[in-house]
Amino acid sequence: MMSKASTVVPPMIAATGRQILQEIFGPFSEVQTALLSTPDGFVIATHGAQPHGDGAQMAAMAGSMMAMARAVASEIGHADTRRLTFETNDGTAIFQNVPSDFPCILCLVVSKDGVLGRALWAVSEASAQMASRLHL
Repeated sequence: MMSKASTVVPPMIAATGRQILQEIFGPFSEVQTALLSTPDGFVIATHGAQPHGDGAQMAAMAGSMMAMARAVASEIGHADTRRLTFETNDGTAIFQNVPSDFPCILCLVVSKDGVLGRALWAVSEASAQMASRLHL
């Protein structure tokens, strides 16, 4: 039986997403989780440990988090939201829109020992590669 996520994400998109996540985040030991999701909450690809199974919970939250960030941006008079970053006692979570032929959200969880600037650079690099390589 085919899962709901596999019916909404073309296999080539998932394979390309996995490859990019591995290429960009594989060398970073401080990356705990990297996940690519559809804006409506389906997992496209993952890299690293998924603290709650297959990443479905994080993917489901990604769209809601970005919608909340857009609402805040609108409230303060900013036109668009590119990235949402928040810190916890255990590390940093980054959610970034990826504007591509197949729009998606990149989610990254970095340990508290990770360098924020390095993580932001990696997210930007992954987003740029996805924008240029994720084609229907």
